[in-house]
Amino acid sequence: MYQLFTREDTKAIKGIAVILMIFHHLACFPERYAQGFDGFKSLWKPFVEDGYLSNMGFNSRLCVAIFFFVGGYGLYKRISVDKFKLTKAIKSLYISYWKIFLIFIPIAFIFFNKSDESLPELCRRYHIEDKNNLISTLLSNFLGLSDSLNSEWWFFSAYLCLLPMGVLFFMATKKSKSFTFDMFIVLVIDMFVNNIFPDFSKSEVLAGLGGNYYFTHFIRLPSTSPFFAGIVMAKHNKLEEWKSKLQKFRFSGLFGLIGCIGVFYVRGYILGLNIEVIHTIAFIIFASLFFDSLKYVKKAFCFVGKYSTDMWLVHTFFCYYFYEATKIVYATSSVWVDLLILIALSLISSILVELIWKGLGLLKPKLQKLFIRPEIKEAE
Repeated sequence: MYQLFTREDTKAIKGIAVILMIFHHLACFPERYAQGFDGFKSLWKPFVEDGYLSNMGFNSRLCVAIFFFVGGYGLYKRISVDKFKLTKAIKSLYISYWKIFLIFIPIAFIFFNKSDESLPELCRRYHIEDKNNLISTLLSNFLGLSDSLNSEWWFFSAYLCLLPMGVLFFMATKKSKSFTFDMFIVLVIDMFVNNIFPDFSKSEVLAGLGGNYYFTHFIRLPSTSPFFAGIVMAKHNKLEEWKSKLQKFRFSGLFGLIGCIGVFYVRGYILGLNIEVIHTIAFIIFASLFFDSLKYVKKAFCFVGKYSTDMWLVHTFFCYYFYEATKIVYATSSVWVDLLILIALSLISSILVELIWKGLGLLKPKLQKLFIRPEIKEAE
């Protein structure tokens, strides 16, 4: 009997994924550092000077593939027990997005409406003088058709495009009982998405594809194939099977930690992004092994994972767009201290957002009475 890859495992994986995402955005883009910040320093000088930090920051982008994989994995699990409806999934995705949008975007325009050209361009994003442009910008971002108010929200529209594609993939491979065949289809998709489709829009005949919403947000987007890999792994219970085999070894938790480090090293210094699907699966299994050996560490990552969607949506406001907040985030020359600051700001604000909407939810009956006419009984 294989040990299940439970919801707690999923939460813990989401927890580590969002921390990788925060680290990626904090450390990988020197051109986006807060104004006046001279860069990170370390007691071990080669860590920064020889590019180890920037390489770690770049490789932390594995978080995108992890989120896609977990999304595909969950999609299959819900479909298989008849608890998935595409319209409901899209509605839920929009609600999660709007909960942040309706709080942070007004805050951005009211309190961080900077126009001083001496400030970084990212900190002047919410200064829009043209009212017509403001309305169209707000509407297009509200609907997820644009990410001009927060460039890191591109993930929303990409995932929105992936949901129907995931359903189609499930239906197309439903009768297949071969893991090898299904995984081969995933690798073919990976080849087309990463190596063939990107060149389509460069050709003269198909140049117009570059402006197509669906083409841009799905077909030309790297790292989408792990979404389909998640569906296949869930269908054939391979996470449970492979994890169970590795758990038979002594010190499996230590083995899991070494495995995670190994994935990052291979990805960063040997194979690069060429086999993102394999890297993602391996990292998730190794990370799960590690978490199972440390109960309280797993609980901590589960707690972070519970708020991972909110943290993904809010963290770049603090490190890129809100000028005063960027000064707090980049307060020291230590990447680890600043990482903890950014995690804390993102987590606390995410908890507060959920509390605000929970409080508004308690007012729902009163609001309904205020805005909705009571039902008029038909005359008997």
